[in-house]
Amino acid sequence: MVLISFTKLKMPLKINPYLILGITKNEAKNASKTKNSFREKLQAARNNDELRAKVCLAYDIIVNNKFYKECEKDVFKINDELGIDIICGYYYTIIGDCFNLINLIEKNINLIYFKDPLERNLLYLAARNGHTSICEYLINKGMKVNEIQKTGSTPLHGAAYYGQASVVKLLLSYGAKTNIKNNFDHLPIDEAMTDEIKNLIKESEKDPIFKLYQSLLSKNIATKLIPISLNGNIIAKKIICKLINLPKKYNLEEVENEWLTAWHGTNYNVLESIAEIGLKPAGGKNKNGEEIQVCYNHMSQTSTVDEVKNWGRGIFVSPSIFYSGYEAYAKEICCKNEQWKVLVEVRVKPNSYILHKSTCSKYQLRSGEPELLEFRIPAKNEKDVQVYSLAFVKNEFFEKAKNYEEGELLKKNFF
Repeated sequence: MVLISFTKLKMPLKINPYLILGITKNEAKNASKTKNSFREKLQAARNNDELRAKVCLAYDIIVNNKFYKECEKDVFKINDELGIDIICGYYYTIIGDCFNLINLIEKNINLIYFKDPLERNLLYLAARNGHTSICEYLINKGMKVNEIQKTGSTPLHGAAYYGQASVVKLLLSYGAKTNIKNNFDHLPIDEAMTDEIKNLIKESEKDPIFKLYQSLLSKNIATKLIPISLNGNIIAKKIICKLINLPKKYNLEEVENEWLTAWHGTNYNVLESIAEIGLKPAGGKNKNGEEIQVCYNHMSQTSTVDEVKNWGRGIFVSPSIFYSGYEAYAKEICCKNEQWKVLVEVRVKPNSYILHKSTCSKYQLRSGEPELLEFRIPAKNEKDVQVYSLAFVKNEFFEKAKNYEEGELLKKNFF
């Protein structure tokens, strides 16, 4: 997740698009000539936001003249007679004015559903133009990262074709699909302007988190992939899952707002089964019908703890992500040369569990961490534990975090 920049731009109120793109009015009739000039000028303006705003506006005036009017010979400005909110939302997206776009959408959320006369949505336009902060904002407001435009292209196609590496990284971090072909029979990697972008797409396809997300997405189990950042650096990724075992007497809103958030450390190779059928107690069955066994370093199914018989035949979660991320529970995967702990985020029905102290004698409590940090849910109440997300958290987060409250950041599912 990137840090949204709220720097206000000096808005280019009227411009000569041919002059800015370095082409004649006659050359602008050639779509390929105009497109190639736009790509070149975009790269030249990479580190100059105000110049890039003019370049983006110039290109849009040529390809979408319905939203602009000529105020002088070869000089155009936005046609503000078309409806101030709609046209401004579109305009701010084109030029990359994140500050004013956010203010506008926060007042009228329906603006995110806008499409221009060429049926391009705001996310595609922002991705094409390289406005990374706007892309992230729009995704977090609900725009679909893989929405297909009239041309069959996705925002990833647009960002790849126009050389927007930072946007490509962002879209991939939110689970942008790399296997969608557009109307030209091109994948995003086929459209990539640079080798850097091609390599970003290739590497994402090797990413175990990305691969799991794509698999669950194809089975209609996952809904979205969310990166979580701290001080501008991604520290975790969460695959949000559908609540597949929720009894009919409960609803999603109730579970999200009234049930408790808890965590469960596990292995990567069982995540798909957990997402499909939920957390199961030892002695239960996985999705392949195999009996779930207690891990070798955990207490047996028939052991007695705190006068509870058959202790191991329950579901164990914790309100503490640090305790669930402890080495006895959460295993690690390597992703892009970094180690990530594997966890499951769940929602637990109030009063459905019994609180216990840590059963790991070597675990050291962090400042502010509760002593009663094991929730045991009896096997018969397994539906009182709903899988909410599959979470991957960088080891360095666990190493640097000193206080229990720092783990609260991992509960967030939005920017």
